[in-house]
Amino acid sequence: MKNHTSRPFRTYLLSGLVVTALVVTAVYAWSRVGLLNLPSISSQVTLEQAGLANLSKMRDIDVYIHGLDDNARIQHSDSATFTTSANLMREGLAAIRQGRLAEGVSLMERSVSNNPDHLVLANAYRMEIFQLKRSFLLRAKQSGILTPEFPEYLSGKPIDFLQGLHKQHKSRETKLHLAFAWVDHMLLFPALEIKAPSSVESVALLSEIIEQGDGQYVPALLARGLNYLHRPSRLVWPESQRMLPDAAARDIGKCIAIGRKLGVGSKRLQATLAISLGDAYVKAGRLGVARSWWQIAQNISHEDDLQSSIRRRYGWQDEEIVDRLEEELDRGRAALDQPMTDLAMMWN
Repeated sequence: MKNHTSRPFRTYLLSGLVVTALVVTAVYAWSRVGLLNLPSISSQVTLEQAGLANLSKMRDIDVYIHGLDDNARIQHSDSATFTTSANLMREGLAAIRQGRLAEGVSLMERSVSNNPDHLVLANAYRMEIFQLKRSFLLRAKQSGILTPEFPEYLSGKPIDFLQGLHKQHKSRETKLHLAFAWVDHMLLFPALEIKAPSSVESVALLSEIIEQGDGQYVPALLARGLNYLHRPSRLVWPESQRMLPDAAARDIGKCIAIGRKLGVGSKRLQATLAISLGDAYVKAGRLGVARSWWQIAQNISHEDDLQSSIRRRYGWQDEEIVDRLEEELDRGRAALDQPMTDLAMMWN
């Protein structure tokens, strides 16, 4: 009997089945996270407790202070104090672009001092100091200067400034940025004698936040989890011996669970966290769970860089996987335009 089904129809039907299969696979993979060791999260957790409130507004403020949109404005509902602080940060960043570096740093610090708990302002300050110091170190290296000394407006920054700020205004936000500043420091100076104590200092501060009433605070949980993840597996010092083998997976997994409970986070952020959780399970020796999380990440976001990162991981053999992962993490840190402490990933 002759088949009268047209070729275009058969092609359309096949394409539809393929798309449906991909969607079902993605939904199934994401639904499986309940089977992959995510902690249960209280139904009472709020966006404010998790540090995830007003993300779209944070993005708008970030755009405004960086001058990325001439039409961007501060909302009328914002207080006069915050408007002044946002404008100071905007002026400081503009001054730096124009080459008035010391003036720009001073303006940024005035901005953060006026509103010490605002994540966007302190984040912009830290990121700009990081870039200024990295550029200075690169120029010094190109000039053959072995022991460069930072100019006065960068010397000790941002740690000294943030330490002073936290003494004057103790809050989880000022403590968070001080902890992040220690991570930024070890990214600029990756030598072991700097990296190890900086990591210890950062984790101690983050643990204080988490263990003293803010156990659902995602920025601190993620920062501590990534800190644990990026520590070399074969490097042992007293503080690392007290760390649980799955410490990174616990913190990153809790971040994902909170994000799912509250329904926040872009597809890129969800995929990035899923990759990191898979990496954390490699460090914990649970390779099957690690690959499952990489599969989940692959189904969440199809951006080229994320897909390439996941495909590389699939190519690692069990006997080499820890070494290959640490090489990958080292390359990733070196290649980042912004350090991994950049909170903008939460609102972008």
